[in-house]
Amino acid sequence: MVFSGIQMVARVGVLIGCLSVLNASVEAREAEAAHPLLYVTNQDAGTVSVVDTETDDIVDTFEVAPGPAVIAAAPDGKRLFISHPDEGKITVLEGAGLRSPRICEVKGEPFGIAATADGRLYVSDWNRDLLTVLDADTCTKEAEIPTGKSPAHLVAPAGGRRIFVANREGDSVSVIDTDRLSVIANVAVGKSPFALAASPRGDRLYVANVKSSDVTVLNTGGLQQVATVRTGKMPYGVAVTPDGNKALVANQQSGTVDFLDSEILEVVQRVTVGRYPESVAILPDGRKTYIINWFSGDISVLNTETGEEFTRIDIGDGARSLAVVAPGRDATARTN
Repeated sequence: MVFSGIQMVARVGVLIGCLSVLNASVEAREAEAAHPLLYVTNQDAGTVSVVDTETDDIVDTFEVAPGPAVIAAAPDGKRLFISHPDEGKITVLEGAGLRSPRICEVKGEPFGIAATADGRLYVSDWNRDLLTVLDADTCTKEAEIPTGKSPAHLVAPAGGRRIFVANREGDSVSVIDTDRLSVIANVAVGKSPFALAASPRGDRLYVANVKSSDVTVLNTGGLQQVATVRTGKMPYGVAVTPDGNKALVANQQSGTVDFLDSEILEVVQRVTVGRYPESVAILPDGRKTYIINWFSGDISVLNTETGEEFTRIDIGDGARSLAVVAPGRDATARTN
């Protein structure tokens, strides 16, 4: 059959139209699948739950080694690291869907975790008062660095060459030089520092002090104390919004979340959530904040701008830590 020029153009137009619809459908499915996922450790159950942050539904739960505590993401989002303090282990989740587990055996009581872009993994040891440095690919130990007493959470600010460690029983923050793998300073903060968060530019550090019920704000360059901000009782979690304008602080004993204005360094809003709120995670676009309510067995989902609670996710007993992974983008870890 021979087609005229007009018929050929018409058929090509139909074909292009069909391809356009097909491509649009594929792009829509890819966009739908690309919502950030929230990974939650369930310490009592020995599992990790996965939440679709678009719908706030639990889409998967899978077993890991017993007693998973802190979860943290690699900067590229291609791996997740989970500490197991009672087992002396680190689980590495990698591969398709971050579902392939690999176990790293470490000594002592591993707790806080920070992964850096150079392929290193930093792990605090609560009982031995030190930081273990591992090669994230092989789990080979590169160094052990003494810290203050009972190191808890740690953070690696973006673009820097320092690791900050909250020393729970030392009332201080240890500052680690990642080139020399040594402590360059121990900075006094409030009483019983536990959780840490860095500003997006890496120039400020927010330290949640459990027993003094306040947040110490440090300049990460000169290590000067910028302010001490009074919070609710027993702040156990802190995270900074992607624009750096707010720090959100979870107050365990008060059952509240404080919204701290980073310019005036004051609490400007206080929101009631569930019982014993702890870990805090904020989506990369800043729209939503997730708060684990330890004793309620659920997660409060807040509007980061207004503080309104969108919903609560029934996660079960023993949820302890959060990590957000955004497909195709850098991961954001919150290990408070």
